[in-house]
Amino acid sequence: MLSTTALTFNEINFLPTFLEIHINISHDMIWYFMRVFCVVGESGSGKTKLVEELVKELNSMGYSVCTLKHTKLKFFDTRGKDTARHLQAGAVMALGIAQDESIAFIKKKKVDEIIEVIPPIDFLIIEGGKRYVCPKVLVGDNKVIKGDYIAKWKIGDSIDKVVEAIMALPADSVQLYVDGNRVKIKPFIQRAIFSILMGFISNLKGIENRGRYLTIKINLKELNSTKSDK
Repeated sequence: MLSTTALTFNEINFLPTFLEIHINISHDMIWYFMRVFCVVGESGSGKTKLVEELVKELNSMGYSVCTLKHTKLKFFDTRGKDTARHLQAGAVMALGIAQDESIAFIKKKKVDEIIEVIPPIDFLIIEGGKRYVCPKVLVGDNKVIKGDYIAKWKIGDSIDKVVEAIMALPADSVQLYVDGNRVKIKPFIQRAIFSILMGFISNLKGIENRGRYLTIKINLKELNSTKSDK
C-alpha cells in the first residue's frame, strides 16, 4: 500500500525494508521533467509584465526558469549579421558571445524540438503560443479570448493565484517510495535517477518496445541479509 504523504530524506531515520522507484517513460516525458505553460493574451495586455514577475518570484523560491518568446515575426533582426550567415551556411546553431551576455540562434523548429536543447530547468514559460497544447495563463480581458485557463491575470492584480496554479502543475516523472511512504526528490535528482536506470535498462533484451511506466522494487532487508551471509 503506497502512501500519498510525501516525506523528506531527513525524515527517514530508520533502515527501510522496501524501496520502490516509479518512472514515467512515455514519449512525452520531457514535459514531466519541467513545468511548462503559456502566457497568452492580446497585444499590449501585459504578457511580458507577467512573465517578468513570475520569473522573479520563481527565482526567489529557488527554481530555475527558462522563457520562450513566440512571435509573429518571420525573422529576428539579424539578417546580414555574422550569426545569420553562419546559419545560412548550414550551421546547426550559431552562438554569439558579447562582454555581458551570450545568445544562441537555431533554425526554425517546433516547440518540442526546442525543449530538447534546453538545459535541465524547473520551469519553461512560453510567452504567446495560443495554439500550443499546454496549460495556459490568460492575461487581460477574459471576454476577448475564450477557452480554458489554469489562471487569469491582468495588470494591477497580485500574481499569487497564478503562482499557485503553476505550482500545481505535474512535474514529477520519478517517484520514490520507502516502505510505502513517498519521499520528495528534487527535479535534478529525478533526472539523474532516470538517466542512470534507463542506461542500464536500454541494454536489456525483451524491452525493445518500451511501455509508459517502469517500476523497480528493491527488498533492502533481503539484500542486506545476503551480504551478511557472505
